[in-house]
Amino acid sequence: METLFQDIRYAMRMMLKRPSFPILAVIALALGIGATTAIFSVINAVLFKPLPYREHDRLVQVWEKRPALGRTRNVVSAPDFFDWKAQNNVFEDMAAYLRTEVTLGGGDTPERITATAISPDLFSILRVQPRMGRMFQTEDDQVGRHRVALISDGLWKRQFGSDPNIVDKPIILNSNTWTIVGVMPPELVFPNRDVAVWVPLTYSESDRGARGSHYLEIIARLRPDVTIDQARQNMDGIAATLESQYQVNTGHGVNIFSLYEEAVGEIGPTLWILFGAVLFVLLIACANVANLLLARAASRQSEIAVRTALGAGRWRIVRQLLTESLLLSIIGGTLGVLLAMWGLDLLLSVSPDSIPRVHEIKLDLPALAFTLLVSAGTGIVFGVVPALQASKPNLNESLKEGGRTSGASFRRNRVRGFFVIAEVAICLVLLVGAGLMIRSFIRLMNVNPGFNPENVLSVRFSPGRKYDSTQKVTSYFQETLARISTVPGVESAGAVLSLPLSGGAGSRYFGIEGRPPQPPGEGYNANLNLTSPGYFTTMRIPLLGGRDFNDADAEGASEVAIINQQMARMFWPDEDPIGQRIRVGDGPWRRIVGIVGDLKYKAMDADTRQEMYWPFYQTGAGGGAFVVRTRSDPKELGAIVRKAILEVERDQPLSDIRTMEEILSESVAGRWLNTLLLAVFGGEALILAVVGLYGVMSYSVAQRTQEMGIRTALGATSRDVLKLIVGQGMLLTGAGIAIGIGGAFGLTRLMKSLLFDVKPTDPTTIAVIALLLGGVALLACWIPARRATKVDPMIALRYE
Repeated sequence: METLFQDIRYAMRMMLKRPSFPILAVIALALGIGATTAIFSVINAVLFKPLPYREHDRLVQVWEKRPALGRTRNVVSAPDFFDWKAQNNVFEDMAAYLRTEVTLGGGDTPERITATAISPDLFSILRVQPRMGRMFQTEDDQVGRHRVALISDGLWKRQFGSDPNIVDKPIILNSNTWTIVGVMPPELVFPNRDVAVWVPLTYSESDRGARGSHYLEIIARLRPDVTIDQARQNMDGIAATLESQYQVNTGHGVNIFSLYEEAVGEIGPTLWILFGAVLFVLLIACANVANLLLARAASRQSEIAVRTALGAGRWRIVRQLLTESLLLSIIGGTLGVLLAMWGLDLLLSVSPDSIPRVHEIKLDLPALAFTLLVSAGTGIVFGVVPALQASKPNLNESLKEGGRTSGASFRRNRVRGFFVIAEVAICLVLLVGAGLMIRSFIRLMNVNPGFNPENVLSVRFSPGRKYDSTQKVTSYFQETLARISTVPGVESAGAVLSLPLSGGAGSRYFGIEGRPPQPPGEGYNANLNLTSPGYFTTMRIPLLGGRDFNDADAEGASEVAIINQQMARMFWPDEDPIGQRIRVGDGPWRRIVGIVGDLKYKAMDADTRQEMYWPFYQTGAGGGAFVVRTRSDPKELGAIVRKAILEVERDQPLSDIRTMEEILSESVAGRWLNTLLLAVFGGEALILAVVGLYGVMSYSVAQRTQEMGIRTALGATSRDVLKLIVGQGMLLTGAGIAIGIGGAFGLTRLMKSLLFDVKPTDPTTIAVIALLLGGVALLACWIPARRATKVDPMIALRYE
């Protein structure tokens, strides 16, 4: 132990003696370790941590499968859920839930909050208990006894001031009084963290028989001896039985996924790619520091030779040098932790909604242990080769006065050259990945969303219970839109049930007049949305044929519909759909009066679906979003527009007041975050690789001062010297680029799922990155080479 402390003290003295070397090394390591720790913290929280439920690995989500529509996760009808629950023998229990929104009253202004209606036994399936009060009971789902509620810990603290006597107190939801029976624990995030209240899920008699009405999500707990594959087989058999019994179930299957898979989503491959990227950055940092140590070891040959001559064994010297390396890595790791803390805060503030389980991400004990392990590992990785080389000094040469090293050939520094080649190769792979992501993101942003988002404000709304008829809803829309249009600076306004890029409204099967009816679950299908007159004009959605909705398209008038271009192409490829009639189920026939352009409803990179639009004024449906086009910045008019809407109904809750440009940005936030991170890591790699190449070339020039002098004295011109030094540096660079291109062709294929309209082996991107890296490397070689051309032959011949 005393020897160890002695090695540490000596290492500290050597660092303080020449501080420029340890500063450069620590900065390089801190960048690599900090980035690695930050991404590992995300992976640890999202992929490694178990869900906050007992025996979470037995929890599954059960979905309906609709192969004809390409859907693997479809919501379920109430009758199917009841049959699944009664007939299966693989689950301990099953529960249904329905995500919704409710209006929270009782305060100064109504507030729209996220709610979930659940089967009474859902929390027992999750093995969750309330922090106070009771759970739902079996009879709580009976109509008339269902006005009970469980509230979240956040709502309890925010709305009720952490009242310890909150149980049995009232809460106003949708203008009805409910009784609070319990408060849930803060760690409960089911089905997501935004849920503020849970209420019992009830069913009317019509709900219990409506197999064509799909709206429920299902969670279940596997029996202890049942696997997911066995559960799938059992549920497939039940689905086949239901298909034979009910025609509406034709083509329906069952899909089962673990709750962990549902919570994590599809981010796993992305996180592993980012983790591989930061490991590459760390490897480049290690190669950089190893080169610095090799250069430093060469300058300490005399010192090591003296220690060897005085009796120090080789492994004693190796231990001393490894101690110095480990000390550097620990200091770099400590600084890396600080960088990781800052990086995590920045990452989570930039795009929190793009990462699942984001609230669980933090720099915790496992992340710190990982940092310690990485720090120690990097200290050994970059320290062992220089230590082994330096521990074998040539005593005869090193103990001569001056320890002549000036004639050392560049070809003898093969280890340093190997590190440079590795740095360049890894850097090129990272830069190609970043380049592909950047090109992909640019292509995505050039996709036409089908509307003009500039100067458009959206406001979500939900009219109160007094609007209980189609006529009242129509009057509300007309009065509100008229009031909004009087606001100075407003150009036009409209309303829609489901905004673009919000996921889209539900799909419906429909019939076409004059064509044979299609089997249930097959045939004609399109998404259904509701709009008001003026919506398409406000959003600048082009009208390609026919007319827009108007105020005459109201209750009692002939039912009408507008379809998008994709629907016209799919179902009327060789004829004009204007004037054709369609209907959903047993509803009224609707005449198609217009065709509009296609919109992106689900995502910018999703395929365009066929869409049909019905007028709000003929459906009596309330709720949705107002859209307002302004002549200037819509944010400046947000408060005035809100006031105008509330003048029609003072107690109406308004929420999610955003511009359409913000909605567009949020829809691509995940891809933007991935692109940004890979670009940052690629930039780090480029800087480290260029610094490493510059360091090696500078050291080579310093070591070859005498050689340059001799060459100059023998008639070599500055151009010859420049060509010699730059040529040797570019030879290393060329080797690294060649290896990197091979690596890029192999590794970038793993990024296929992250790219949009760009091939993983895009030759243009690879060529541009190779030229960029070669150009930067040329500059890094030219600077020390230029210095070599200015060597005075007389001074060089007297060197050492």
